[in-house]
Amino acid sequence: MKVLLMIGVLVLLIIVFYFISSSITKYTGFFVTDEVLNKPSDFEVCLRDRDVRLYLNSNDAANSLRSSRVVDFLDEVEIFNCLRDNQKCLGDGVDEFPTWIIDREMVERDISIYELADFSGCKLI
Repeated sequence: MKVLLMIGVLVLLIIVFYFISSSITKYTGFFVTDEVLNKPSDFEVCLRDRDVRLYLNSNDAANSLRSSRVVDFLDEVEIFNCLRDNQKCLGDGVDEFPTWIIDREMVERDISIYELADFSGCKLI
């Protein structure tokens, strides 16, 4: 009899906890789902909307990109390897590497995430 009573109390507590946590989630919005986890940040969306290009001259572009200081945001940037398409680079006036062209402003060096935010006008936070 005591075992059945304990199981009943346990089930009741689980049900109460479910409704309480559901109410808290409903009113506060603090619930993590895949949609929230996979949603791009405002910074990433802003970079997509800007004209941000990175020019490299490398036999191993993948390794060069991994060493970039803004590696986490390279999916939002148009990347050109001048070793493979030199005409594009010459046409854009690129002769030093790495070179960034951000909204028509040329930066002939690797830049930090803060500089990328500053040059692009996108806010990190």
